[in-house]
Amino acid sequence: HQMQVIETIANLYQDPKSGPLGKVFAFVGAKGGVGSSTVAHNFAWMMSKRFATETVITDLDLAFGTSSLNFNQDISNGILDALGQPDRIDATLLERLLTKLGDKLSLLSGPGGVDRDFNVEAHAIETILGAMRGNVPCIVVDVPNMWAPWIKYTLIHADQVIITATPELASLRNTKNLIDLLKQARPNDAAPKLILNQVGVPKRPEIPAAEFAKAIGCDLACVIPYD
Repeated sequence: HQMQVIETIANLYQDPKSGPLGKVFAFVGAKGGVGSSTVAHNFAWMMSKRFATETVITDLDLAFGTSSLNFNQDISNGILDALGQPDRIDATLLERLLTKLGDKLSLLSGPGGVDRDFNVEAHAIETILGAMRGNVPCIVVDVPNMWAPWIKYTLIHADQVIITATPELASLRNTKNLIDLLKQARPNDAAPKLILNQVGVPKRPEIPAAEFAKAIGCDLACVIPYD
């Protein structure tokens, strides 16, 4: 039985007719307002335009998500419909729920707002991302800055986690906690990538980039100056 499972998985990688396995890039902020969503949306746009890769942005911030605003789209209930009926999710239904942003860029988001309670389960996230992996090469997940079992699940099961932080103490503490958790929970996966954003705000005291990286024990993938 175990050999059958191993053989099936091996065949996925060998069979030239099998579809590509999509990669999940989870972007999360070390705290609110650090620019994680902006970085995620720009990364997705670049993947679709510069690298002509079919890309979907999945905005998991149901109450305060900004993806619809940033791409100047009318609000939709796509993500809520998907989360509400995870067992019905397949490629066809997902296609209907996505908002097209360009030739190779789509969005799965919610309307935003606090007029309802959102109860999200890890199982629903697993089903949605699983359905996407079989059809979309690049899945960018905009993870809200909050903590819940489904958020933890999303980060631990992503192919790559990208943490955006700003150069100050609360960000440093939260980044260290996140990276420690992810290294422990994902010992055989790629280490999280760390982006330091809003560096050099006039008259604001900040931790130098090199010291920030040293304190966390992780190289900086990118330093973005304050604009």
